Amino acid sequence: MNKEKQSSMYPSETVSMSFRFSGKALQWLHGTTTDDGGKETSNFTLFDDLLSGMALASCEGSGFRRPLVLSAGQAQYSEKQLSSRWNMGRKRVRNLLATLTELRLIDTHRSRVASVMTFPCLLEWETTDGGIISNPLLS
Repeated sequence: MNKEKQSSMYPSETVSMSFRFSGKALQWLHGTTTDDGGKETSNFTLFDDLLSGMALASCEGSGFRRPLVLSAGQAQYSEKQLSSRWNMGRKRVRNLLATLTELRLIDTHRSRVASVMTFPCLLEWETTDGGIISNPLLS
């Protein structure tokens, strides 16, 4: 599946991204999640928000108390920040991240220093300068 960049939150240096989704993942992405205020948000919008923080090249993560060097295809995250941004309790955010992991949309690694996610469903992305980058973190 190829998602053209329109008015999404994908990293601004991308023109398009190519994904491989399972049927269950697509079904979940087309659903909604209700926040603590009763507002429904598209699951695709939540996934899009996670992708927006993905590094397109090796760099130092920013916006975190303990930034670390990220490889292309990784994003640093904080359950606390996601909880605030999505207006959901941390337990609900943790459950959503577990669902995303089960569906192979993300993989997460938490340590004492930072939490990092990768996107195993993302095959490659095209940059604004015409370059095609294959996801270096696919196993």
